[in-house]
Amino acid sequence: MKETRIFAAPVEVREQADGTATIGGYGAVFSNEYEVAGFTESVSPRAFLKTLKQNSDHAVVWSHDPARVLGTTESGSARFEVDERGLRYEADLDLADPDGMGAYRKIATGKVRQSSFSFEVVKDKWEQREDALPHRTLTEVRLYEASPVLWGANPETDVDLKRALRSMADAFGDDEVPDQLKTRDAATQEPTDEKPADVSEPEPKHVQHHPFP
Repeated sequence: MKETRIFAAPVEVREQADGTATIGGYGAVFSNEYEVAGFTESVSPRAFLKTLKQNSDHAVVWSHDPARVLGTTESGSARFEVDERGLRYEADLDLADPDGMGAYRKIATGKVRQSSFSFEVVKDKWEQREDALPHRTLTEVRLYEASPVLWGANPETDVDLKRALRSMADAFGDDEVPDQLKTRDAATQEPTDEKPADVSEPEPKHVQHHPFP
């Protein structure tokens, strides 16, 4: 399952002398811990190393919308790198594209100020903390894209809670998974149209059809 996290890390725009513009920001920040679904979480500085090395097709898109592409690494119009602060991204905007111009104007005027990234967890690590929530460190992820986004300061956006609970149970044992997390996971299950096995369909009533005169 693809997940997203939003970080309160600013995105900015730089105008070039030739009339072009580049946006840049941090899709993920390493130094902060945040609460997600009843546990805390942080991103390891090594989490992106493998995905950046093995996959050359990452994108910068507007607000996680794959139909509004601002740049791609494959085309050379986007770049990703890891530094001491986090995962930094840049995209060279096409100002002839309405999405590119719209992104430029919204970021330049301060209407959009935050960044997010979408990913899939490959590996994680858990630790129990005294008088605190369990803590999860994302040690390896599969990166999809980074996005400028409107709403920041809310790391819990889309969370694969089922995978997180399996991973926590593997690390601590099923008895150590907090009941509130199990309850929350059950509450997020998709409803099913299947009927219980012991419920039989009623016999259809016989309907007599009469031809029209």
